[in-house]
Amino acid sequence: MKILCEVQVLNRTTQANRTPRPVKSTLAIGYKQSARDSNGNTKKELEMVLFTPQAKAGTRYKVLDNIHCVHTKFVLDGKATIGFKQPAENLLIKCDPIQLKGFLQTLKLGMEGKDAINLRLNIANTTAIPQKSQPQLRMTINKRSEYPIKGFPRTLKSLTIKNIQLVKLSFEICTLRNLTTLDISGNKLTKIPKELGRLSLTTLHLSNNALGELNDWCWLRGSNLRASLCELDLSDNGLKYFPPDLVKLDRLVTLNLNHNNLNYLPFAIRRLQKLRSLHVSSNKLESLPASIEDLHIELLDVWGNCFKGFNMEAARKQAKRSTDRYTPAPLWLQAARTVASQKLPYSESTLPAILIELISEAPTCLCGKLCYAMEARDLLKRVMQPKFTNIKNLTYSREHQIYADVIICGSNCAAYQQLKSLFTLLIP
Repeated sequence: MKILCEVQVLNRTTQANRTPRPVKSTLAIGYKQSARDSNGNTKKELEMVLFTPQAKAGTRYKVLDNIHCVHTKFVLDGKATIGFKQPAENLLIKCDPIQLKGFLQTLKLGMEGKDAINLRLNIANTTAIPQKSQPQLRMTINKRSEYPIKGFPRTLKSLTIKNIQLVKLSFEICTLRNLTTLDISGNKLTKIPKELGRLSLTTLHLSNNALGELNDWCWLRGSNLRASLCELDLSDNGLKYFPPDLVKLDRLVTLNLNHNNLNYLPFAIRRLQKLRSLHVSSNKLESLPASIEDLHIELLDVWGNCFKGFNMEAARKQAKRSTDRYTPAPLWLQAARTVASQKLPYSESTLPAILIELISEAPTCLCGKLCYAMEARDLLKRVMQPKFTNIKNLTYSREHQIYADVIICGSNCAAYQQLKSLFTLLIP
């Protein structure tokens, strides 16, 4: 078995590095056939060979009864150390985690005297992996005939599979740990495996599929994906509503939802504080949530929607609404409101997850208070025009005025009383 890796050689006796820094190397392991004895039998000796630019012929290490230590604590990070007794040297290895685990497993089988297919390499004649065989980082598939029968290289960082009528995403793709960019646009996918959430993707393009048919968004809950994804394209997927788990992608910078059937955007969109580009053109939006004002967006594209005019009926109902009897909010809601209004720092170690979700996603009243489990009458649709103060570029059809939906924390709210007075003046 041979792997491409970076290796630094440390002499334990002198504590000196034979190589001043990790260098690109080939590490091989296999059996060496010894000369025949008087009985005509041959003996196999397990050897490891290190090929470096400085030692192109290879440095050979005996394995059996010659291993000083094997450190695998950081093998999931692609790091391991193999120490030999003679010579007294440690090999500090850095490699693709999956390849490294396979190499260490092969080493273990060899030390146990077991025969493995990876040990059938003739170590006496082996050579370094040539430079042209460096790990493949990118792959593009534009035809079904180009789909790899033997699987995907484990070293891929960017994978594009476009317009090949793919109906199911292979589980193997969800195991490519080095993958950061995935483009599977123009296919017929109705579902994404939840295992995709384990990948630390930064860019994910899923446009022109059919994810709106099943509306299965479990994959968005993956902790690795939530912590890394910066760009997401879900355009032209037949979405009828905004996937709730989208607002938990805290690092999202660009979100494309063009050419779907969205009727509204949730108030919880205010959680996407890193969002800088939001595309929701050619949908069926009738209004925008007032929480859009909480975002600092460089480009907001709402062209081609069905924005409706001022909701006179809602204004008329609110103008006639009597003041509710004052009911104090529960302590946990008051605590959440205090944390939000005072901008106190918090984390999962200091607050329960449900409270963090409330602070981050619950709608806010015109007065700034968090609203939770509000009544239907506390949602006022299309009753005010947003100022778009924090939005640098707005793309929309000037044929329609854009009105915003607002939430109130109750009829006793001072901000609501001002809005109610305005309604009274507007109604004939």
